[in-house]
Amino acid sequence: MATEKAKIKESKLVDDIKEVTLTSDQYSVTVVPQLGAKITSILNRKTKREFLSRTNVDYRPRVYGDAFENYERDGADECFPTVGGCPYPNYPWQGTDIPDHGELWCLPWQHEITKDKLRTWVRGIRLPYLFERTISFETLARHEKQYIRLSYSVTNESPYDMPFLYAFHPLFKAETKSKLMLPPGADVVTWSSSEDRLGKPMTKHTWPEVTDFTLDKSYDRSVIRSSRTKESEKLFTTPLDQGRCALVYPKDEFIGFLFPAKRFPHLGLWVNEGEWHNLHQVAVEPSTSQVDRLDVAVGLDACGTVPAHGTTEWDLSILIGKGEEELTSVLGEF
Repeated sequence: MATEKAKIKESKLVDDIKEVTLTSDQYSVTVVPQLGAKITSILNRKTKREFLSRTNVDYRPRVYGDAFENYERDGADECFPTVGGCPYPNYPWQGTDIPDHGELWCLPWQHEITKDKLRTWVRGIRLPYLFERTISFETLARHEKQYIRLSYSVTNESPYDMPFLYAFHPLFKAETKSKLMLPPGADVVTWSSSEDRLGKPMTKHTWPEVTDFTLDKSYDRSVIRSSRTKESEKLFTTPLDQGRCALVYPKDEFIGFLFPAKRFPHLGLWVNEGEWHNLHQVAVEPSTSQVDRLDVAVGLDACGTVPAHGTTEWDLSILIGKGEEELTSVLGEF
């Protein structure tokens, strides 16, 4: 693995809000530190494909604790220490309300531009932690394939263990007949679906088929349908043996992830086919659990923990390419 050269430019986004763009010879990534270090763009410069969804809602400063859907509903955000808002379950912060989608997305982060890298960081409001993320372009030596590397660390600044949920939350542009690729052996369970079509929470389905119980009919959930479908659902995979996945577009361009399955043994799958705010989006979210709420996850013993005065680290690799041969080469068989 070798760090690639990157041109890094800071510019005005709107009002007093700045964005930072990292550009390599193949890709560009744009981050807005003041808006939760949101990633607003992942661009394949060679094909001009923008992978992240962008709505017509203006960017503006967040109000801490506000609802996630009151803002842009696009790009990629970081969810920690929960995904669904809930009271914190463990002493000494028991009962403390943690916002919808966690704290990170609604806080202004600090940032530092170093040689070929962008480091961003923020401290928690209701819990004493330091969350850091560094973005760079790297090369997979065995493939000579450039990829986008997100390196994370979370430091617990207290003398008590800190249970958490984490999910990377990218809202990708959906295209009809795009395909979700999961590693062999992965099945899915329902977390939510419009009108409970796919059953109550934790209803299991054998991937790629899911059952619409209102129609008593199964369909291939790996294939993204038209925005005219007017349906949406959130699913989770069963525990993964391999931390990898991909979204493949109709013209064979793909974006995929490599991540540590032992730390993040599940993928959250959010598919919105025109129901939620009339948007056509799909999210593939490396996650610590099969549930969105930390209080529920703790009860199931299905969460991560940052030890007292300890630090937890991980990497997420974003791979972009085109064609089945390249997909298999860098992400494996699906």
